[in-house]
Amino acid sequence: MPIVIYNTLSGKKEEFAPIKKGRIGMYICGPTVYDEPHIGHARSAYTFDVIRRYLEYRGFKIKFVRNVTDVDDKIIDKARLAQSTLKEVSEKYLKAYHDDMDVLGIKPPTDEPKATEYIKEMIKFIDGLIKREAAYQSGGDVYFDIKKAKNYGKLSGQNLENMESGARVVHGENKKDPLDFALWKAVKLDEPSWDSPWGKGRPGWHIECSVMSSKILGDAFDIHGGGLDLIFPHHENEIAQFEGAGKKFARYWIHHGLLTINGEKMAKSAGNFVTIKDFITKHKNADYLKLLFLGVHYSHPVDYTEEKIEEAKKSYERFIILFHKLDEKFGTRDFKKLPDANRGDVDRFKEKFEIAMNDDFNTPVALSVLFNMVNECNKILSDDSDGKRFMLQYAMKAIIELSDILGLSFKNIKQEKSDIWISGAIVLREQLRKEKKFKEADEIRKELEAKGIILEDTKDGTTWRRKIF
Repeated sequence: MPIVIYNTLSGKKEEFAPIKKGRIGMYICGPTVYDEPHIGHARSAYTFDVIRRYLEYRGFKIKFVRNVTDVDDKIIDKARLAQSTLKEVSEKYLKAYHDDMDVLGIKPPTDEPKATEYIKEMIKFIDGLIKREAAYQSGGDVYFDIKKAKNYGKLSGQNLENMESGARVVHGENKKDPLDFALWKAVKLDEPSWDSPWGKGRPGWHIECSVMSSKILGDAFDIHGGGLDLIFPHHENEIAQFEGAGKKFARYWIHHGLLTINGEKMAKSAGNFVTIKDFITKHKNADYLKLLFLGVHYSHPVDYTEEKIEEAKKSYERFIILFHKLDEKFGTRDFKKLPDANRGDVDRFKEKFEIAMNDDFNTPVALSVLFNMVNECNKILSDDSDGKRFMLQYAMKAIIELSDILGLSFKNIKQEKSDIWISGAIVLREQLRKEKKFKEADEIRKELEAKGIILEDTKDGTTWRRKIF
């Protein structure tokens, strides 16, 4: 089955065909490391992690590049306020980003280039643009000449004339045109700088991604991704730079929707800034956040509310309750190692899952397939026949496999059974019920529930599980 992707560049869904058969070059705009990562960063990283996981599931070998912007006005300002160095600040927050990605279960990139490691290559690229008369020097600055860009605005769908009518030159800039953008910035007082043919300075933001992506993936590669907020001007300018150098660039552009908090833009000044650490400290489990994201197509905005996280917890619990029931019934916890026996209708569920993901990575539909599988498993749990038992086990293996594609870890899949006092309490409760002392039996149930233990009475006896949250 072909994979269809919505390509921002063409404005339509296209059948995905990589440049090299079976191999994919993928470049994702990564963090600017000046502060603690927030849940908006989590949505971006998780979106492309799921896309990557599915493409790997389909058999592609992926070179996944995610850059790090480690020289930027915000980093410089942070270093100045902290009376620290650019390197100290960037390394501190890059470590924080890596730590949070580990907690979220995001796969590390195959390459993670830092802007400061590619200054020489950026200077060479800029020099090439000047020689092709696509850029010009002005004082110690170098600007890209927007008039030399062909079809500028084709990614964002903006009209150059309309953009120019509202554009203004900022004080201190020496541009020919208000829309020209900086490739190299002359050094300012107390700022980090590097030597260049145009004097000491540092690169502009847009040039770093063009240079690092081409250096690692080649001048033409398959997928370039980022948030909708990067389409203009960042990604638009990347294309202009590359085409100004007479080169081809990314074929498919994927952009995810942005995140709001209770319907408002997240900002420290608004008091609604939620870091990834804040979320994990409060809710303990990254899967709750992932389930919120999965319920919305990646290209759409997602609104974070505590009410929606509570709904995600209930969805998560549906999986865990089933896992515990099957663990109780069959005594196995490692569903991945079960044999592929008597697949029955399970493969049809997997096919529906793949159809959803093939259609521009439609995770809401794919997730609904998993919930339907859970429902079917619950319906046949009471059937003790060998055929149904093997089908249930294979279904659970499939659920775990497909959940892994969606980056869900189900950390609470294992149920502790070593608590003798719980078993003792259940035995005592059963005895009280036989003696028709229902009030006393109910008190035991309430005491266990207060300690996070949930009892479930079935025809085969009483089972227990721990509260998920």
